[in-house]
Amino acid sequence: MAVTSTVLAAGVALTPVGPAAADPAGVQRTLDWEQSSDRTLPTAAPPQFIKQWATPYGATNITGPTRDGAHAARFELRKSDPVVSSSKRAEISQRDEQPVGADRWYGFSINLDSTWSYDTSAEIVSQWHQCDTDCPGGSPPLALLTDEGRWKIDFRGQFIDLGPYTTGVWVDWVFHVTWRTDSTGVLQVWKNGERVVHRTGATHGGGPRSPYFKFGIYKWDWNTGAPSSVTQRVLRYDALRLGDERATHADVAPQRTCSRGAPVASASATTYEAANPPANAVDGDLTTRWSGQGFGAALILDTGAVRRLCGATVAWHRGDLRWNDYTIHVSQDGVSYTKAWEGRSSGTTTAPEAVLFTPGSLDARYLKISFWANPENDWASITEAGALGL
Repeated sequence: MAVTSTVLAAGVALTPVGPAAADPAGVQRTLDWEQSSDRTLPTAAPPQFIKQWATPYGATNITGPTRDGAHAARFELRKSDPVVSSSKRAEISQRDEQPVGADRWYGFSINLDSTWSYDTSAEIVSQWHQCDTDCPGGSPPLALLTDEGRWKIDFRGQFIDLGPYTTGVWVDWVFHVTWRTDSTGVLQVWKNGERVVHRTGATHGGGPRSPYFKFGIYKWDWNTGAPSSVTQRVLRYDALRLGDERATHADVAPQRTCSRGAPVASASATTYEAANPPANAVDGDLTTRWSGQGFGAALILDTGAVRRLCGATVAWHRGDLRWNDYTIHVSQDGVSYTKAWEGRSSGTTTAPEAVLFTPGSLDARYLKISFWANPENDWASITEAGALGL
């Protein structure tokens, strides 16, 4: 089948994609601040949410920087601020009305202000609070924090380190939680499209309702008097989508178009000639290539971790003179593969051409690009190949 492509300014040809469709049925609430009815800050929380800040600057709507669209939310908490709901916080909260055993998706993006300096005192920037009545007390069963210069998750008292934070950039998060008190619970977390957490087992301590979601800034040490070297915290929040059991990662992820390059750690192949090894296809040089003889010869890219991938880029040797039929399969373990795309290169360019996976985005680590035909010979020759993620 022929593939029509458009060449982007960066030199990558991308199969045209229309604007993002309306939120699917599984997305229960979108809060991206683009609807005028949601821009209620600082006076009140948006519809369906609860206000938990006490100052005019605690939560405000802004026009920049934004993750997408024209608006975002800005949260500011100062050490001198009044106590709200028993502690120091500037948060927006879901209502405590989540059904027992809920299966939920949460997608959002956070931008820490440049003033967000190192502090030995942690703060929560997103949390899932146990229900308010007839529920176990204590800390939330799940929270996203910054602590000692790093992103961390507190999952039922166990801290999971997700690396150092960088200020002034948007970081995309997707959480998928099956709220259970037995072994059927699930916690999955993606950071900038890369899956960084996958846990099974109990996800909360019980009660007649599942935990509900809160976001903003919560810094309990400023209320208890514990040591802290900062007196102000500022962050931005955008692209929030809340989904139920019908939703998928793609439905709630802040990145709604398939255009982000995913890293490739290494390349291998089912066959190759010594002069043109698979490493040549990931060296950033369009004058070198991988070549393998035979229909079904395959180049295999390893992205180094399970990531949310949505497409691939392929540049063919003599790609402006001949088309190539090929398939792309993806795998999480390098053993079991699923077909993600099949088709034909344009035959009009030697630049990388991008294709989007037919099923949409998939969790995968490996991409297998298999050659099947061209009008000249039985040699597969790829000058550069890469992965695309959300």
